[in-house]
Amino acid sequence: MAQARKKKKIIGLSCGTPNGNCESFIKEAAMGAEEFGIETEIIRAQQLKVLPCRGCMKCSPPGQPLHTGKCVLKDDVEWILEKTVLGDAALIVAAPVYYLRSNGYFMSICERMHPIMFNHLEILKQNKVGAIISVGASPPDWTNLGLTGMNIWTQHFIKLVDQMQVGMMMPNVDWYARARELGRNVARAMNMPIEEVKYVGPEPAVSCPVCHCDILQVFDKLPNVVCPICWVHGVISSDGGEMKVKWDEWDVKYPRFSEYGVKEHMRIGPQGKRLKFPSSAIDRERDEFMSRQMERKKKYRAYGKIIKPPKS
Repeated sequence: MAQARKKKKIIGLSCGTPNGNCESFIKEAAMGAEEFGIETEIIRAQQLKVLPCRGCMKCSPPGQPLHTGKCVLKDDVEWILEKTVLGDAALIVAAPVYYLRSNGYFMSICERMHPIMFNHLEILKQNKVGAIISVGASPPDWTNLGLTGMNIWTQHFIKLVDQMQVGMMMPNVDWYARARELGRNVARAMNMPIEEVKYVGPEPAVSCPVCHCDILQVFDKLPNVVCPICWVHGVISSDGGEMKVKWDEWDVKYPRFSEYGVKEHMRIGPQGKRLKFPSSAIDRERDEFMSRQMERKKKYRAYGKIIKPPKS
């Protein structure tokens, strides 16, 4: 008897209000994906326990002094990450922009990524697809960092297919139709070999070729620019009033959140040609720096007046 074929699935992670705008756009995208036989399961982050990272360093990379490989916080974030990052389902994540960047629920999940990543470095191969929905009121002036912030997380483990920055106060745009097409785009990509998947979302003239966002940082001095998310360098120029960027081909192939980029930064596994020193020298320099920092902090332990709110 032939084994039943496993149905393809999308996980929708909504970091907004239950039954609010973020969830509505995920559901519209799910309806688009359903046209291709894809089912969707939705996680409501705001109905779960989501704690912010405390910076204790226990989940630091293997070989670091405080490393345990686990997060000390007891909440639902590990389950969220297991479902969204480690599972074989595609991902559509939506987060609201309250003040220029994604809300605290999303950023807390993003910053708790490390223990999952360090224990499952295979996710950096980006063998699954996904899309991003950032929801704000009035782009571009109050939503500038919505898509860029969300890419910090998703660039670790998904091949980005589409993304949209919603402006609810723009009445001439049918954002729900756009969300449905985003869902269709994810579904189409799920039916392709991963090496054939291409980004099909909006592409501003000077956008980064990796995260496809259009926020650039001046690197050293003009005309040198860099994508602050992917750390892809380029040279910007103007041709007849049209801005263009010639991007560094090496950086495009090996951006910050690629498998190569993460391992080079954390000094895990093979070292890259761009390192200035051998790994032993880097490790020795790091250990000396940490030792100096610990000694320096001693004078601050007993200093200062710490205040707390009064007990009710």
